[in-house]
Amino acid sequence: MSRKRLCFYAALYLATTIGATAAQAKERVNLIYASISGLFLGTWVAQEAGYFDRENLEVNLIYIQSASTALQAMLAGEAPLALAGGEPVVESGLKGGDAVFVAGISVVPAVHVMAVPEIRSVQDLRGKPVGVTRYGSSTDYAMRQVLRINGLEPVRDVPVLQISGGHRALAAALLKRAVYAATIAPPNSLRAEKGGAKLLIDMAKSGIYFPYSSIISTRSYLKKNRPTVVAFLTGYSEGLKRMVNDKKLSIATLRKHMREEDPEVLETIYKYALDYIVRVPHPTREGIAEVLRQSTDPKAKSMSPESFIDDSIVRELEQKGFYR
Repeated sequence: MSRKRLCFYAALYLATTIGATAAQAKERVNLIYASISGLFLGTWVAQEAGYFDRENLEVNLIYIQSASTALQAMLAGEAPLALAGGEPVVESGLKGGDAVFVAGISVVPAVHVMAVPEIRSVQDLRGKPVGVTRYGSSTDYAMRQVLRINGLEPVRDVPVLQISGGHRALAAALLKRAVYAATIAPPNSLRAEKGGAKLLIDMAKSGIYFPYSSIISTRSYLKKNRPTVVAFLTGYSEGLKRMVNDKKLSIATLRKHMREEDPEVLETIYKYALDYIVRVPHPTREGIAEVLRQSTDPKAKSMSPESFIDDSIVRELEQKGFYR
């Protein structure tokens, strides 16, 4: 065998070996998410476009319904990261839990307050039942905040009903007039509107802050595995950029992960994602402060939002000009 050919095969072997070693070195990371929502489009796009792969991560998505259950699973060690609502994180932290907000996804209640046609203002809901998915959930928080801001006390002035079955069931209850208003996220708010309901309040424009959806981890994991979280947030942030700039890929990604084929529904979900997902993913200090104000835990009064946040990685990425 000629020397030139021998060198060629040696180089080929070396390249193959290095490639195989790099592939083997990819770190597997479990990521829990608590709902099938357009709010997770940035994460899905990052996965579909290979941005996590680029950061040498193999991200394994695990669906666990409800934020509180997802949080408990994360704290039990089933995953180091989770995408979930923030209220359980705060309540857990008040009891000594290790969970921490590392980034924000939606920093306002990402729902629409939908109502039957004759309800023209929030004040018209006095004495009439309204619906939420579950007591203590983000939909419950949003509804109670809307009522209080408009001078109505939940339960006393407006009965608040828990409707099992998620946002689709809320939309159905509204159309059957089992409730007169409900906090519903797209695409089910669109289905309610098509059935005759009206948009009463778009919470994106309400001025109310809340850690509706966040990226959470634990302080202990972040301390021991900071490079992994840096890699994840870098890949996620690349996904955010692509989500905004590549509608075709975003729609295809929604079609796959939400198992939806209706073009109008997909368009609605995409707009919902653009309206509610923050581009620079800092957790909301104002929203966490509001959760603390509403908490019945005596410790809440002496705690600050900073006690529940470590957004140092997002700040580092921002300082490097990553979000420009």
